Amino acid sequence: MANISNGFTGQLYFRVYLVRNKMKVVRLVFIMRNKLLSIGLLILGFNLLCSHSYAGTSGGIYDMSIFLNEPHPFVKGQKPNSIIDNSIIRNAPKIGSLTDLETSAPIMGKIGLKNHALGVEGDQKKVLKNSRIYRAKSIDRKHNKVRLNSVQSLKKSNNLVSEIRIGALWHDQGPFSHRKERGYDGNLELLFSSPEFLRKVWTPRPHIGASINSAGDTNQIYLGLTWEKRFYQSYFANFSLGAGYHDGYKVTDLLDRKSLGCKFLFRESLDVGFRFQNNHSIMAHLDHISNAKLCSTNEGLESVGFRYGYSF
Repeated sequence: MANISNGFTGQLYFRVYLVRNKMKVVRLVFIMRNKLLSIGLLILGFNLLCSHSYAGTSGGIYDMSIFLNEPHPFVKGQKPNSIIDNSIIRNAPKIGSLTDLETSAPIMGKIGLKNHALGVEGDQKKVLKNSRIYRAKSIDRKHNKVRLNSVQSLKKSNNLVSEIRIGALWHDQGPFSHRKERGYDGNLELLFSSPEFLRKVWTPRPHIGASINSAGDTNQIYLGLTWEKRFYQSYFANFSLGAGYHDGYKVTDLLDRKSLGCKFLFRESLDVGFRFQNNHSIMAHLDHISNAKLCSTNEGLESVGFRYGYSF
């Protein structure tokens, strides 16, 4: 029993010893931590004191107007906006506090808004000017077109004869028949203004004409309708269809005369020409007369040449 009590007492003293040592260690750590915290606060306070005294003795209030008037470092050499007056920049208030900054902000804002407004106003004026010019040009074109149409319609209504044409043709020289007859043809043709009822058939102009042979061979008179197609402004092509009467032979054994079969024949012609100075024209001409095999013989007759036309 004595041994047991001695052992228990020894263990108890040992545990008490350990507890005391732990308390000492904890107290030591706590003391060290408090000392480090005190040293840190002392250093921080010293720094703040030094910095405050340095700032108070190095010039007091800063003058920010110098930095505001300096150009941006990335745009050196760029000229300031010419719209902003230099007097505004020189007379800008020196900003020494937040109140000065707030009072100067509206001035800079007004300058920016003024520049923007001037730019927008200039663009709007340009657009308006261009639109007015475009409208004026379009109105002029419309008026010119209307005036031209009215003049043309007035001419058509006032002039019964639309155009007169004269020409010199090689008689019986066409590609659709054998050449037998000789001489040249003097050609005269009158074209009339197209009447209203012919609009349904693309507004052809009625015509009458005559071709007189210089060698005493076949002469002819004719009438019909002429259709005209213009292209490339001054060029035109004509096609005419009608009937003709000739004084040649219906049937003959003469080798130098044509057997045309009938006195009244179909007549077609083609012109390709150029108009100049509004009223004048020159053209190449081809005409053909035949009976379309409605009579006993049908040799046909063509003439080719050039003609001059004058429009009224």
